Amino acid sequence: MGRTPFTVFALAALASSCVGDAPTSRYRAPAPAGAPPPAAPVLPLAEQARELSVTSRPGPSHAALDPLVGDWDVELATVSPTGGESEPFRGHATLAWTLGRRFLRWDATVEFGAVTGTTTGFLGFDERNRQYQLMMISDLATGMEIARGGGELRGAGLTFDLERVDPATGARLLARSRLRSIKADHFVLEQLETGLDGKERASRVWHYRKVAPTR
Repeated sequence: MGRTPFTVFALAALASSCVGDAPTSRYRAPAPAGAPPPAAPVLPLAEQARELSVTSRPGPSHAALDPLVGDWDVELATVSPTGGESEPFRGHATLAWTLGRRFLRWDATVEFGAVTGTTTGFLGFDERNRQYQLMMISDLATGMEIARGGGELRGAGLTFDLERVDPATGARLLARSRLRSIKADHFVLEQLETGLDGKERASRVWHYRKVAPTR
């Protein structure tokens, strides 16, 4: 009984590495002429776990997210077509590495008058698919949102695409956002939309400004 949870978890986590069960018989039918050689034997789970602990180590694309680590004051504003920003809603956020610097945990709260919105997310880089991934959940929603993208945090920004389904029509909608570093103590998360002129612009922006350490 004590081993069952680990075994189930390990099988789920390592499913992509497993190719089948061990044969129940020593007899193997001869391979047809010209057929590829049989697949390599499946490693025991313990050996797979040891291998994955090495191959999943974070790399330079993870290190590029270091400027986001810390405590931040948050301002959320709507952006007009001319670039002006509305009076912001304010809040606080903490971003910190977890699971051996593989993922950046993102916890934020924003005060919307009498209502406080709380969000938890994880930002990381998937080495296998060579893409950044951002997952967010909130106490103002029941869905998990997972966006994927790429780019440079310190340059033009990391641009993410997120597919949504319109509940009224069932049509698939594409939402885009951009995460970019302005300077060492300031980064922004922008919701993007395409205007009538065909150009992409920010329609909503979250400003993150680093909280100065107390002395």
